[in-house]
Amino acid sequence: MILKSLKQKSKSFIFKSFGNYESDEPAKIIFSRFPMPDEQFPAGNQKSVLDSGAFKNLDDSQESKESLVDNIIENMVSNIMSNRTDYKRFFTECVERIEDLVYESAQIKTAEDFFKYLPEEASFAIAQEAYGYAREADRFTADYKKK
Repeated sequence: MILKSLKQKSKSFIFKSFGNYESDEPAKIIFSRFPMPDEQFPAGNQKSVLDSGAFKNLDDSQESKESLVDNIIENMVSNIMSNRTDYKRFFTECVERIEDLVYESAQIKTAEDFFKYLPEEASFAIAQEAYGYAREADRFTADYKKK
């Protein structure tokens, strides 16, 4: 097989949220890079109750049991968060700049500006859309060698 061509995604992404795509001068997210296919941006780390000090120091005391219950709840929350995407980290690592985006007279140009000035719901919706685009695969065409 011979790979002939690659149709790469554009590093300039115009998001559709909030009518941006239909705008006369739509805002653009300019990527410095796209995530690798196996690269994730988890919001937290997976934790195990069995590895915790509360489990290792468990005895029959009420204080020890309460500590274990608190640790179990903390680990459940942390593990739920680890399955969510950390969009701020994704933007920080993959977005070079943002063009033509203004919110309440603030120019949004960097990932830091994006999460600082935009309302949380807006930054989440736009970041989620950008992440979906960034995760799309490039397209290859191939020919097969003749024997």
